[in-house]
Amino acid sequence: MGKEVKASSERGFSLIELLIVMAVISIIAAIAVPNLLTAKKAANEAAAIAYIRNWSSAQEIYLTLHQSYATTNDQLVGDGLVTPAEPSRLGYTFELSEDADAREWSGTAAPADPGVTGDRYFFLDQSGVIRWMRGGAADVSSPPLDSSGEN
Repeated sequence: MGKEVKASSERGFSLIELLIVMAVISIIAAIAVPNLLTAKKAANEAAAIAYIRNWSSAQEIYLTLHQSYATTNDQLVGDGLVTPAEPSRLGYTFELSEDADAREWSGTAAPADPGVTGDRYFFLDQSGVIRWMRGGAADVSSPPLDSSGEN
């Protein structure tokens, strides 16, 4: 007597089935990735706005303590008035103008990688009005950010 060969009831996936699943996953990824990148940019911009908004009160406290405005973000960090800016985490680089004096100061926030980490550039001075520009550095003549943070 020989061995009986049983027909296996277990089946694997065919190549066509695997290709269809991969195609569906690719389509879903193609839809989701751009939305994810847009959301990341918006989050970076919101974080940049929040960070430079803190400069206004920090600069007024610094003025009270030192009789002049800070000329670098490190001075504000050193006095414990703001946290260190981390471009790798926030997606923006921050810079205070070095020509600050007892009456005036200004600072900017620029995307660390324009178009990837953010699209808008921001400017803030002693007036407390945040201004923005798309595609290049913002300055005192740029349009103000409205109260909702959009424009």
